[in-house]
Amino acid sequence: MRVSTYFAPTLPEAMAQVRAALGPKAVVLNWRNVRGGVEISASLGDETTAPPLPPKAHNDTLANHFAPSDFDARDALPLKATRPVFEAPRGQQRGLGALVRANAQANEPAAPKPAARAPFAPVAPKSSAAPSPQLREKVPSITPLGAFLMRAGLSPKQAIAFGGTNNDGLQRALIDSLGKALRFAPIEAIPPKPILLVGPAGAGKSACAAKLAARTLAAGHEVLLISADSERCGGADQLQALAKRLGARFQKVMTLADLNELVSEARGRGMVVYVDAPAASPTQPADMRAIDRMIDETRLEPILCLPADMRPDDMEELALAYSRLGVTRAIATRFDLTTRRGSVLYTLKAADIALAQVSATPYISGGVAIATPPRVAALMLDAFEDVAREDAA
Repeated sequence: MRVSTYFAPTLPEAMAQVRAALGPKAVVLNWRNVRGGVEISASLGDETTAPPLPPKAHNDTLANHFAPSDFDARDALPLKATRPVFEAPRGQQRGLGALVRANAQANEPAAPKPAARAPFAPVAPKSSAAPSPQLREKVPSITPLGAFLMRAGLSPKQAIAFGGTNNDGLQRALIDSLGKALRFAPIEAIPPKPILLVGPAGAGKSACAAKLAARTLAAGHEVLLISADSERCGGADQLQALAKRLGARFQKVMTLADLNELVSEARGRGMVVYVDAPAASPTQPADMRAIDRMIDETRLEPILCLPADMRPDDMEELALAYSRLGVTRAIATRFDLTTRRGSVLYTLKAADIALAQVSATPYISGGVAIATPPRVAALMLDAFEDVAREDAA
């Protein structure tokens, strides 16, 4: 794949250069603010099929995402995580190699115990027969992939259910396992239907709406952001502030009739519509019924914003509840706030919901990563530097 780089004072001017040079099928792989303007890397290809990452390039995982040029430099996503890496106390640090070696030692047959002698009887001669297999039960072997999945939040049973692989190397094995266990269905830069972002309070629905809007604006289409969240204090104000910063239109609605009318008018003008729905969770059945009615009467596509740092059992209950409402795709949010990132992936597998995008930064300029097996594998490995070093060795 041939990659070209373009520079311009602003993001729209840089995008114009890309379209002029590569045509309408150009795919933006990365962009960044540099001194004096914006630098874009682009190539020709299918935008929704992200290229596989190099085996050791775990940091460049949020490529192919867009944002307007009016963000400050402090909004840019750093290439490496700035939070300190937790180190276990001395004597407790165990990488994947140590876990596998310990398991191999556990599988070795125990030495036979000496036969008990009767009182005043001569010692029986040593037997050369092999020890009985009933003396020790065989412990299931732990593969490097299984050990990593357990560190990433899965139980041994879940790690086995997630699927195995015969590939050498942890990264390659993880990519193959994710590809077999999960369905991936990224949200297009210009979605054919209006998007309704649903989920519990604090899931990041407003931020996801802004990130998706930035991506659509960079593709050259107008965007309308709608807040239907009249319950949360300041919810509509937050989305309105983000829309103003992006240069997108914003509207607030109070009724489903107003929402349908506004969406119909915007679609007639060729605009892409993202709707921030009120918060709802299974602990509030009335809120879930309201979301069910909104999905049914507006015919918008519901996308679940699923926080990766929830308790696994609460997360599974939430995903199953939204699956029953007809949700088929989800964005894994708050991915940067936990190392137990396997839990959200196993939950989506259990609920039969496809993974669309991953939000791994609080910054709007960082965007949402298009979910593919190589990219999700890299994001999971980023949380464990010791694993990445051992896999490289």
